[in-house]
Amino acid sequence: MQKKLLVSLIPSIALILVFTGYATNWYSTRYLNLSLQRTAQTQNLVQARDFEELLEFFRKGLIVVAESGQVGAESLTAACRQWAVFRPGVVAEMAFVGLNQSDTLLLLSTGDRMAEIRQDQYQYLKNSPIALAQKVREMRPGATHLSELTEVVYPPSAFPDAPRARTLAVYRMLTPVFDAQANLRGHLVLSINSLALRNILSLYNSPKSPLFSFARTSENRFSFFYDSQGWMLFQSENVEETDKDLSVEIARLGMTGDYGKPEYGRAFRPSTMHESYWRIVVGTQAGLQGLIEADALPTAAGILSDQHFLVSAPVRFRTHPDKDAEIIGGLAYVDRSRLADAAEFRHMDVMAVITIVVVALIGLLVVFISRVITRPVLTLAAEISEIFRENVLRPVRLASFDRESTVLKDALNKMILAIQDKQEQIRQRDEHIQMVSQRQKVSFDSDLPANLGWKLVGEIPDLIGQSQLMASLQSMIRKAAGSEADVLVVGETGTGKELTAEGIHKFSNRATKPFISINCGGLDENLLLDALFGHVKGAFSEAHNDRKGAFLAADEGTLFLDEIGTASPKVQKALLRALSVRRIRPLGSDQEVEFNVRVIAATNVDLMELVQSGEFRDDLYYRLKVITIQTPALRQRKEDIPLLASHFLKESAAQARRGEVGLSRGALEKLMAHDWPGNVRELKNCITRALAFAEGDVLYAEDLLFDDAMLSPQSLWDTGEVPVYAPRQQESPAQGIAQKRPEQPPDDPAPPQRGRNPRHDIALGLARAGGSFTRLDYQNALGADVSQRTAQYDLQALVQAGVLHKSGKGPSTQYSLAETKHVRP
Repeated sequence: MQKKLLVSLIPSIALILVFTGYATNWYSTRYLNLSLQRTAQTQNLVQARDFEELLEFFRKGLIVVAESGQVGAESLTAACRQWAVFRPGVVAEMAFVGLNQSDTLLLLSTGDRMAEIRQDQYQYLKNSPIALAQKVREMRPGATHLSELTEVVYPPSAFPDAPRARTLAVYRMLTPVFDAQANLRGHLVLSINSLALRNILSLYNSPKSPLFSFARTSENRFSFFYDSQGWMLFQSENVEETDKDLSVEIARLGMTGDYGKPEYGRAFRPSTMHESYWRIVVGTQAGLQGLIEADALPTAAGILSDQHFLVSAPVRFRTHPDKDAEIIGGLAYVDRSRLADAAEFRHMDVMAVITIVVVALIGLLVVFISRVITRPVLTLAAEISEIFRENVLRPVRLASFDRESTVLKDALNKMILAIQDKQEQIRQRDEHIQMVSQRQKVSFDSDLPANLGWKLVGEIPDLIGQSQLMASLQSMIRKAAGSEADVLVVGETGTGKELTAEGIHKFSNRATKPFISINCGGLDENLLLDALFGHVKGAFSEAHNDRKGAFLAADEGTLFLDEIGTASPKVQKALLRALSVRRIRPLGSDQEVEFNVRVIAATNVDLMELVQSGEFRDDLYYRLKVITIQTPALRQRKEDIPLLASHFLKESAAQARRGEVGLSRGALEKLMAHDWPGNVRELKNCITRALAFAEGDVLYAEDLLFDDAMLSPQSLWDTGEVPVYAPRQQESPAQGIAQKRPEQPPDDPAPPQRGRNPRHDIALGLARAGGSFTRLDYQNALGADVSQRTAQYDLQALVQAGVLHKSGKGPSTQYSLAETKHVRP
């Protein structure tokens, strides 16, 4: 059966594929050639447009000169020089043929200048512009006459330095010149060098073409120009040979006809037997575009292949502004691309591969069908193998072929159902064991893997961790401590930047000397300058005693400048000078005092971005950035979380005077899964908060609440009594916290009770009491137990929640109630 199916199906499928491949190839090649022909038409239209634009440019210029009435040698030379700026090498002659012979003037371009031809030489010129002006009938003002392509010969006598005669092929534009009384003075003649027109064709048939997008093969492609009477006048040449004589040698190959016309001897007009060419000429005369396939071209028997094609487009010239442009000739472009050949060959390759693949698939399908029909047991075995491959125990899904296979399938399904029942019992038992395990207390000494780092490593206090990042940080601290260079510590908030600075101080030669820490974001500009540089007695009304300032207080020691990015421009300038000369001048003093201090600066923002925005001095940035230490974020060293959690548990339990408190496995897994945007400080706050509310000796996963989950606009309100703050006489906002709001009106019920940070009530009270407040006001209201970082974090959280509005920068930043929120007391 397999052989019969193979012999009957495979030849039929192969024949169908061959026919399909031929049909698709024919249609794709046809439309690809159509696309190429349209591309050629586009190029030809662009060439025709450039022709028309060049002629129109000089027509308008000629009219402007004629209307000005300035037809002297200097004026005409100036006009030619101005035109040469935009269209160099186009003007060949410029003449004024006056009614009075003495006014007649003829200028000839010699490349870099316009040379005047003596009047006694006019009679020796062949096809001179003077003769053209005498032939032209009466013309209206603004009208322009365009001559046919004319060959002009200047004898050697016309040029004193010329060794031989000079021949030009030009198009001449002629327009009348009138005086102020509208009397005809003469005609102005402008001759356009036909080489400039020919070079347009050469440019578009070269790699320098404005339309050039990719390198093309070496097939013959060219353009040629013919007039409205069918005379071929010139063809494109090598773009580098700009001075080569005009020719139509390639365009007329394979044709017979007339050679030369009176005005231009190099013209060629095919005979009427070349019907395809004359159809293009007739179409051009009617203003139509044309296209001829290669098999209709008489030149196809010569240098062109059977895949060349010719496209044509008319060229127009406007003789008067009030009239439509007249057709003066046409442009033809002969093109050929091998893209269709390449696509056809690739199509044949693809169809051959498809045929082979399809035949192979048909053969496999025949084998499969024959096995299904003749051997149902093998199908059942394949289904069982599929179950093993999927690694999912499920009933056998198979249609019944016969009684034997059906009985076997039912027996297998009964066995599978029994196994699934046992698996479900085991799963439930494992879930129970897992739930119990999650509630078990973690033993940090033995139960958890050693690679998480359960031992505090290193001699730096509070820099806890055994990860590679912490080992690298400790190594960098020791190396930096061995140098006297200034250090810039960069890291997110809560990553231990100040501890890093203390570590550098501890391991340096200055360990026995003072370590002074100044928070640049905690003081306004004047207080910060006074804290850094000090003052002398009497420097201002409150200066009853001398004050050293941090630089002198930390002499021979270390000065730590935290939040250096918040320093004002005035403070930055003072710091830069102090660090540059290592001397300071206290406020009110006339003497500069030298200091010997190592400066360590810290920031949690990108100082380079502040430099680029102009908020931070670049010279101060590079003065501080001698040694840079990056403190790692907690999410980058999660293997240290168990060690940190154990440390903070013991520390918080000792502060709360409680016995030993443990951590469940579920709680530890929850800590490990969090990203910790607040880093180590957030971890410490989370454990401290959980320990404060926990009743047993083990913290479970549900006891841990993260900061990002606690704060929302609705979580800021309670149903209980909420403090309100009204301003008092001679009181600061922080002193008004003791007041309480009266009982809430019945028509303004409180939102549902939710958990919230009690410090937020104080921030809201400050906003209501004084309208706005600073971070320092908030920190003073909280008390000395709350750090500046914690206060800053609380305010940022309220701003992100849309409860407070932030304005200003640095220590003077003001916080007020957001206008878009309906805040309930």
